[in-house]
Amino acid sequence: MHQGRKKISVLLAIFSVFMLVASVSVIMFPSEVLSSVREIIVSSGVWWAASARVFLAVLLWFSAPASRTPITFKVLAIMATLSAVFLVVIGSEGMLELIEWFASWPLSGVRLVSSVGVAFGLFLLWSIFSKRADA
Repeated sequence: MHQGRKKISVLLAIFSVFMLVASVSVIMFPSEVLSSVREIIVSSGVWWAASARVFLAVLLWFSAPASRTPITFKVLAIMATLSAVFLVVIGSEGMLELIEWFASWPLSGVRLVSSVGVAFGLFLLWSIFSKRADA
Protein backbone atom coordinates (compact mmCIF):
# COMPACT_ATOMS: atom_id res chain seq x y z
CA MET A 1 0.00 0.00 0.00
CA HIS A 2 1.28 3.48 -0.89
CA GLN A 3 2.47 5.37 2.22
CA GLY A 4 0.05 8.29 1.65
CA ARG A 5 -2.91 5.95 1.23
CA LYS A 6 -1.88 4.12 4.38
CA LYS A 7 -2.01 7.38 6.35
CA ILE A 8 -5.41 8.23 4.85
CA SER A 9 -6.66 4.74 5.76
CA VAL A 10 -5.47 5.20 9.34
CA LEU A 11 -7.32 8.54 9.52
CA LEU A 12 -10.43 6.85 8.15
CA ALA A 13 -10.09 4.10 10.75
CA ILE A 14 -9.89 6.72 13.52
CA PHE A 15 -12.95 8.48 12.06
CA SER A 16 -14.74 5.11 11.93
CA VAL A 17 -13.99 4.40 15.59
CA PHE A 18 -15.29 7.86 16.49
CA MET A 19 -18.45 7.09 14.49
CA LEU A 20 -18.83 3.79 16.35
CA VAL A 21 -18.44 5.46 19.74
CA ALA A 22 -20.93 8.21 18.80
CA SER A 23 -23.46 5.68 17.50
CA VAL A 24 -23.13 3.43 20.54
CA SER A 25 -23.54 6.53 22.74
CA VAL A 26 -26.84 7.34 21.02
CA ILE A 27 -27.97 3.74 21.47
CA MET A 28 -27.13 3.83 25.18
CA PHE A 29 -28.08 7.44 25.99
CA PRO A 30 -30.33 8.73 23.19
CA SER A 31 -31.93 11.67 25.00
CA GLU A 32 -28.66 12.96 26.44
CA VAL A 33 -26.76 12.73 23.15
CA LEU A 34 -29.53 14.39 21.14
CA SER A 35 -29.64 17.19 23.71
CA SER A 36 -25.88 17.70 23.33
CA VAL A 37 -26.20 17.72 19.53
CA ARG A 38 -28.90 20.41 19.79
CA GLU A 39 -26.57 22.57 21.89
CA ILE A 40 -23.72 22.15 19.40
CA ILE A 41 -25.93 23.14 16.48
CA VAL A 42 -27.23 26.20 18.31
CA SER A 43 -23.70 27.32 19.18
CA SER A 44 -21.85 26.51 15.96
CA GLY A 45 -24.49 25.93 13.30
CA VAL A 46 -24.24 23.23 10.69
CA TRP A 47 -20.64 23.96 9.78
CA TRP A 48 -19.19 21.31 12.09
CA ALA A 49 -21.51 18.66 10.65
CA ALA A 50 -20.91 19.71 7.05
CA SER A 51 -17.14 19.83 7.63
CA ALA A 52 -17.19 16.34 9.15
CA ARG A 53 -18.99 15.03 6.06
CA VAL A 54 -16.54 16.70 3.69
CA PHE A 55 -13.66 15.27 5.73
CA LEU A 56 -15.27 11.82 5.56
CA ALA A 57 -15.75 12.20 1.80
CA VAL A 58 -12.07 13.04 1.29
CA LEU A 59 -10.98 10.11 3.45
CA LEU A 60 -13.28 7.70 1.61
CA TRP A 61 -12.26 8.93 -1.84
CA PHE A 62 -8.51 8.74 -1.25
CA SER A 63 -8.54 5.49 0.70
CA ALA A 64 -10.81 3.79 -1.87
CA PRO A 65 -8.00 2.25 -3.97
CA ALA A 66 -6.53 0.57 -0.89
CA SER A 67 -9.88 -0.63 0.46
CA ARG A 68 -11.65 -3.91 -0.07
CA THR A 69 -14.61 -2.01 -1.58
CA PRO A 70 -13.21 0.84 -3.72
CA ILE A 71 -16.34 1.52 -5.76
CA THR A 72 -18.51 1.57 -2.64
CA PHE A 73 -16.08 3.97 -0.97
CA LYS A 74 -16.29 6.36 -3.94
CA VAL A 75 -20.09 6.20 -3.98
CA LEU A 76 -20.14 6.87 -0.22
CA ALA A 77 -17.74 9.79 -0.72
CA ILE A 78 -20.12 11.35 -3.23
CA MET A 79 -23.06 10.77 -0.88
CA ALA A 80 -21.16 12.37 2.03
CA THR A 81 -20.38 15.40 -0.13
CA LEU A 82 -24.02 15.75 -1.16
CA SER A 83 -25.02 15.40 2.49
CA ALA A 84 -22.67 18.26 3.42
CA VAL A 85 -24.19 20.47 0.72
CA PHE A 86 -27.70 19.54 1.92
CA LEU A 87 -26.83 20.54 5.50
CA VAL A 88 -25.49 23.91 4.39
CA VAL A 89 -28.60 24.51 2.28
CA ILE A 90 -31.06 23.71 5.09
CA GLY A 91 -29.00 25.61 7.65
CA SER A 92 -29.08 25.43 11.42
CA GLU A 93 -32.85 25.84 11.67
CA GLY A 94 -33.52 23.02 9.22
CA MET A 95 -31.03 20.76 10.98
CA LEU A 96 -32.64 21.52 14.34
CA GLU A 97 -36.02 20.61 12.86
CA LEU A 98 -34.59 17.30 11.63
CA ILE A 99 -33.14 16.57 15.07
CA GLU A 100 -36.42 17.45 16.77
CA TRP A 101 -38.26 15.17 14.36
CA PHE A 102 -35.77 12.36 15.05
CA ALA A 103 -35.93 12.97 18.81
CA SER A 104 -39.73 12.65 18.69
CA TRP A 105 -39.40 9.01 17.60
CA PRO A 106 -39.79 6.23 20.16
CA LEU A 107 -36.43 5.48 21.80
CA SER A 108 -36.42 2.05 20.19
CA GLY A 109 -36.57 3.72 16.75
CA VAL A 110 -33.76 6.13 17.62
CA ARG A 111 -31.65 3.20 18.80
CA LEU A 112 -32.43 1.19 15.68
CA VAL A 113 -31.40 4.01 13.34
CA SER A 114 -28.26 4.60 15.41
CA SER A 115 -27.33 0.96 14.96
CA VAL A 116 -26.89 1.80 11.25
CA GLY A 117 -24.02 4.07 12.33
CA VAL A 118 -22.49 1.13 14.19
CA ALA A 119 -22.84 -1.08 11.12
CA PHE A 120 -21.36 1.65 8.89
CA GLY A 121 -18.36 2.11 11.17
CA LEU A 122 -17.77 -1.64 11.30
CA PHE A 123 -18.11 -1.87 7.52
CA LEU A 124 -15.49 0.83 7.03
CA LEU A 125 -13.07 -0.86 9.43
CA TRP A 126 -13.62 -4.23 7.74
CA SER A 127 -13.10 -2.73 4.31
CA ILE A 128 -9.91 -0.95 5.36
CA PHE A 129 -8.25 -3.76 7.29
CA SER A 130 -9.40 -7.02 5.70
CA LYS A 131 -7.31 -8.62 2.97
CA ARG A 132 -8.36 -8.00 -0.61
CA ALA A 133 -8.51 -11.05 -2.84
CA ASP A 134 -6.32 -9.31 -5.45
CA ALA A 135 -3.80 -7.93 -2.91
